[in-house]
Amino acid sequence: MPGPDELTWDEAMDRGLAALVDSERLYEDINASEGRSNLDIEKHLRRSEVRAAQAKAWLMLAGELGSQGERYGHRGT
Repeated sequence: MPGPDELTWDEAMDRGLAALVDSERLYEDINASEGRSNLDIEKHLRRSEVRAAQAKAWLMLAGELGSQGERYGHRGT
C-alpha cells in the first residue's frame, strides 16, 4: 500500500467507491434474510456506517488530490 505521499487520485477513488459499495451491500443485507435478531441488525448497521465513513474519507482525499491536479498519475503544481 502506498504511503499518503504516493497515493493517486485513481487509487483514492477506487478505495472510496469500493467502501461505498460494501457499505450499501451491508445495509441491503439487513433485510435480505428474515429472522435476524435485533443485535444482528444493529451489527450490520454499524458495519455499514463504518464503511460509509471510510468511503467518505477516501472520497474526500480523492477530492483533495484532484484539486492538486493529481488526476492523471502525476503530482499537481
